[in-house]
Amino acid sequence: MGGLHLSYKKSNNNSRDNDYKNSLGSPIPQKEESNHDRKNNDNDDKPLAKLLVVDDDVDIVEVLKLGLIKNRFLVSAFTSPEEALQDFQSNSESYCLMLSDIRMPGLSGMQLARKVKEINSGVKVVLMTSFEIRDSEFSKVFPSTHVDGFVQKPIGIKDLTNKILSLIDKTKRRSDEDFGS
Repeated sequence: MGGLHLSYKKSNNNSRDNDYKNSLGSPIPQKEESNHDRKNNDNDDKPLAKLLVVDDDVDIVEVLKLGLIKNRFLVSAFTSPEEALQDFQSNSESYCLMLSDIRMPGLSGMQLARKVKEINSGVKVVLMTSFEIRDSEFSKVFPSTHVDGFVQKPIGIKDLTNKILSLIDKTKRRSDEDFGS
């Protein structure tokens, strides 16, 4: 399956070429999004941070993206780790954190984490897995891969948001000007 950036299933019913739909048939926006895009000038609506979300499961990407946007994050989501890496290479300074599944075809989450840290060591990396994993066990098995945290799927958006916020201190959060359009 080829990777898609913020898109999931291509509609087969006489729709425009760029019209993608999720598994429920709803159109899916094909750009970075945040609540900030709604042009509300209230300071509470400023994005907290720009996140890179990577998972080969399109439904997980959709749920994470929408939940994190509702929690004031700017989200760029990919179903292809290779495409995510290409985007990260050209925009590495705008990201605060990458959230990635560990097990993906092609480039694994651990390989992606290693490459992301080589490009920008300041970016926090959180890996998701269906299995229980302890930070200390991981660092013994993969000493060359620095990961800032793990989350076990399934995880609620509130718990995930709290985990992300605990890793991104105020000095790492980006101002509006740093997000670039």
